Amino acid sequence: MPTLEHYFTDVQYRPYWPNIYYSFTIHAMDKIEQQILGNLTLHPEGLGAQDLQTVIRPKVSQPTLWRRIDRLRAIGRIRAIGRGRATRYVNHESDHTISDLRSKMLHIEVGRRLIRRPSLVDGARQRLQRMYQSAPYSKNYLDRWAELLAGPLENVLQVLGAEDEESKALRHVSPFAGILSENERLKILRKQGLIR
Repeated sequence: MPTLEHYFTDVQYRPYWPNIYYSFTIHAMDKIEQQILGNLTLHPEGLGAQDLQTVIRPKVSQPTLWRRIDRLRAIGRIRAIGRGRATRYVNHESDHTISDLRSKMLHIEVGRRLIRRPSLVDGARQRLQRMYQSAPYSKNYLDRWAELLAGPLENVLQVLGAEDEESKALRHVSPFAGILSENERLKILRKQGLIR
């Protein structure tokens, strides 16, 4: 494809310069938007504007980046989570709801505690037995948790932070409820910009 310089140095294209410039600008903006969407897909937990600015090539100015982000938000391709400096953008098409992100962040912290104190798995096993009585409709998920808790800790840790649909569903029916206090949960979610 000829470069923009080619079209502007060749006099025969002079009547078309405004249209050519517009076409190249639109093409460049589309590439920026594709990079934004691609990077957000690779980072399902979301990225802040500064993070996006460091990964987009060629580099773009902040105003250009903000215009592209605003346009993608307006057409429903991405959404913002959090406020102010804690704002992160997530690819809307990746189906990550705020509830999934909250659950994942809390379970990642649970995973850190399990690494330090593997004995917490025993408490999860006890809670799981009570859940069979209180949530019989979730038997399939509870059976899966029973398998995981009977196996190596690495398998449990993988589910706590994984992005697949099964892991998301398992985190919503988790035997690890109660490991984090309410204050700890709120602190983690505020730090991640997932609550106000």
